[in-house]
Parts: sequence; structure tokens; C-alpha cells
Amino acid sequence: MNKQSAALMIGLGGLILGFAASAQAQGAPVGTATNAIGELVVVRTDGVQQRLQGKGNVPLYEGDVLKTDSNSQAMIELSEGVTVALNENTSFKLLSRWEKDMPTVRILRLKQGEVWAKTSSGPKRFEVETPVATAAVKETEFNLKVQDDGQSILTVIEGVVTFGTPFGTCPIRTDTISYGVRGKKCTKPAATDAKAARSWVDGLRTPVK
Repeated sequence: MNKQSAALMIGLGGLILGFAASAQAQGAPVGTATNAIGELVVVRTDGVQQRLQGKGNVPLYEGDVLKTDSNSQAMIELSEGVTVALNENTSFKLLSRWEKDMPTVRILRLKQGEVWAKTSSGPKRFEVETPVATAAVKETEFNLKVQDDGQSILTVIEGVVTFGTPFGTCPIRTDTISYGVRGKKCTKPAATDAKAARSWVDGLRTPVK
């Protein structure tokens, strides 16, 4: 083997190792983006962006940031069996928490906007964090909206959501609404037309003809 061939082999070997290291760092997908009205932007941990328009199958990874603009909505499926929809002007980060001898807790760190989520196939370990509160669920359907000032509005469509701030937690049940504000405990649940809170999701769930 001459020097030029040897250099080429070393270069290819380095390239393969680089791809392997990148794949290992990214890890296994934690979910999939399946539909977007308008455009869903997925920002990877290395800053690379991937976009989804219409139906698709875009893998999602730990640390990804998902964004919609004022004309976009999107839907994703998490690997644990949780369906999440993003309304317009929504941004969150995909995170996880590992605890010894326990299933992984999948977390959405919701910076702004509105999400709807529904669990399937039994209890899950799933949380949505906002700037002022955290909604922890096992088996439920709910809608959570973050206002510009950080106030978080939780509407439980079915099941029970543990809604907490640094000042305490409240169990919020089917057909009730609660508000989380900075510096206070969440409000007592009040009766509401919970199903109306998910009306914006209908277009994402309608099959394309």
C-alpha cells in the first residue's frame, strides 16, 4: 500500500468513527413528528434544523427543540405512547429524567404557546414544565397553555393531572380548569367545558383524503 492509499484509508476511518460518535451521542429516538399544518421546525442539539410540512415521519431525540410559528400547528408521538399537539407560536424542549429502577420520565419544557396531550395504553410517566408550574400525569388527556407573562392554564379533559408550583400541588380532574401563576399555589379547580379546549387539535387529527 502506498502513502496516498494509506492516507485515504486513515481519512475514511476517521470519517466512519466520526459518524459513529455522532450517532452514539444522538442516541435512540424518543418520538416522531407525524403531521404539520404549516411547518414544524425541529432544532437539534448541534444547531441543525429539520422541518416537517404535512404528513411525515421525522425522528425526535433527547434535547430537540420543537417550534411552530403563527401559521403552524403540529403533532408528535412519543415512544412511551403519548400523543402531543403543538398549537401556533409554541416552543418546547424534549427532556427526560431517569430514576433508579423506574421507567423514564419524559418531559416537555414548554417555553411558550399551547400543547394538548393524551396518553394511551396504560399509565405513563410524563410531565410538562412551564415557567411557573409543572403538570405531571399518568393516564389522562389535557390542554396546557402558557401566556406571555408565564401564567399557565391547565384544562383537564379526562383523568387527573397533578398541577404544581413551588408553593404546592393540586390534583386537577376531568372537566376542570386551574391557573398557575408566579409566586402562588395553583388555583382551585373550577368547572369548565374541557372538550372545547381541544377544538384546535381537530384539524391535525383529521385524515387526509
